[in-house]
Amino acid sequence: MESETKALDDRVILVTGGSRGIGFAVALAFVKQGARVAICAQEAPRLAAAEKALTNSGTVFAAIADVGDRRQVNALVESTRRRLGDIDVLVNNAGRLWSGLFAEQPPETIDQVLECNIKGVMNTTRAVLPGMLVRGTGVIINVASGAGLTGYAGLASYCASKFAVVGFTESLAQEVATRGVHVYAVCPGAVDTDMQRQYSGSRMGIAPERVAEKILSLAGPRAPIRSGGCLEIPD
Repeated sequence: MESETKALDDRVILVTGGSRGIGFAVALAFVKQGARVAICAQEAPRLAAAEKALTNSGTVFAAIADVGDRRQVNALVESTRRRLGDIDVLVNNAGRLWSGLFAEQPPETIDQVLECNIKGVMNTTRAVLPGMLVRGTGVIINVASGAGLTGYAGLASYCASKFAVVGFTESLAQEVATRGVHVYAVCPGAVDTDMQRQYSGSRMGIAPERVAEKILSLAGPRAPIRSGGCLEIPD
């Protein structure tokens, strides 16, 4: 892995939802490879703790941002460029889950899931992509889910959002296929995160670090799948 990721030295990486779980593991993996990493989240205390922990290993910039809010995303991207430089790799990781019968799901939570899980991916991608196209290089990695490939009872809105992420990835990859930008999705099974414990009520699934390792491989010079593909990570 180390030989494949030396090209990440001094690269600028933006990880959304980077204060915990998969996002934190991804940020730490990139920092340890010499990348300059920006993370965002909505909870200030948790974000500050993550920034402090990551800074022990390298260069990190942290900012409060709601990825569902286009203005906040644009401000995040601009701040990252000023502090660290042009963004080379975007990892769209921020996510929200609601579990239960769809007929009983509060309408406002449907909006929250879709705003974060798919509109958030589109907002950050739209903010970062033009610069990548101008430079003729860049990698966008969208964290989808096994629930973006198979529907599950009790996760209707979440599955809908993750299916949308997979479709967005496939479509965007075709649009930029000749422009030097690569777009991938990762579809992990159950991962031992706060979100998984919220859904299942117990600790279960693979370690976030395993997902981070796979994401790191997609950002390197020899990605294991074609652009537009979805890298499945079984639990």
